Amino acid sequence: MTEIDKPAGGVQGYFEAIEGLFIRLRGAPLLLSPTDWQVANEWFEAGIPLELVCHTLETVFARRSERGSRGRIQSLRYTSEAVWKAWNAVLEVEAGGARKPAASMDVEARLEALAASLPETLPNRDEWAERIRNLTGTSDEVEGALTELDTRLLAAAETSLVSSERERLAARMDEAFANLRGRLPEEEIELARYRVQRGLLRDVAGLPLLSLFSPEALSVDRDSPS
Repeated sequence: MTEIDKPAGGVQGYFEAIEGLFIRLRGAPLLLSPTDWQVANEWFEAGIPLELVCHTLETVFARRSERGSRGRIQSLRYTSEAVWKAWNAVLEVEAGGARKPAASMDVEARLEALAASLPETLPNRDEWAERIRNLTGTSDEVEGALTELDTRLLAAAETSLVSSERERLAARMDEAFANLRGRLPEEEIELARYRVQRGLLRDVAGLPLLSLFSPEALSVDRDSPS
C-alpha cells in the first residue's frame, strides 16, 4: 500500500485554518463540533491539501449564494461530499491515480505574508513581524513554532484590549455560546471555551492565524504565476 503524505504542519493548524475560513464564509460565529473535527481529520489523514479544501469550501458557499438558498450552513459535513469529489477528480487526472510529488512549500514567502498581515494597530508590531520572519527549520518545525507564537500573540493582544473591545469580546462570547447551546452537550461546550475565545479574540483584534496554512499565508501560492 502506498503511504499517504499528510499535509505538512499538523492537524491542529489544518483544522483551525478550515474552521476560520468556514466561519468567515458563513458570516456568523459557529464553533465546529467534534463531528466536524472528525470530518476534517479524515481529509487530513487522506492527504487532501488544505488549499483544495479551502477552494472547495469557497465554491460551495458561492454556489449556494448564487442559488439564493436560505439559512446558513450549520456543519462542515455539508461540504464533505464536495471536498471528496474534488480530491477524487485530482487523483483521476494524475497518471494511474498516483499523486504527483507535492511542490515544495516556500516557507520563507509564507512567513513574510504572515508578517505583513499583522494589523498596523498591533502593539510592538515590528517585533512580532520580525519573530515570524526569523523562524527557520522544516515546515513541521516552523508550524510548531508558529503555534506557540500564535498563543503568545493572542495573550499579548488580550492584555492590550481597550474597555470597548473587551465589552465587544464578552458580548460575542455570549452570542457564540447561545448559538451552541442546544447543538452540543454542555460538557462539550465548556471544553470548547478555549477555542471559542481564541477565535473571537483573533477576530476582535484583527489578527491572522499564525499558520503556514492560514488564508494570509496561502495567498502567496494564489498570487504566484502558474
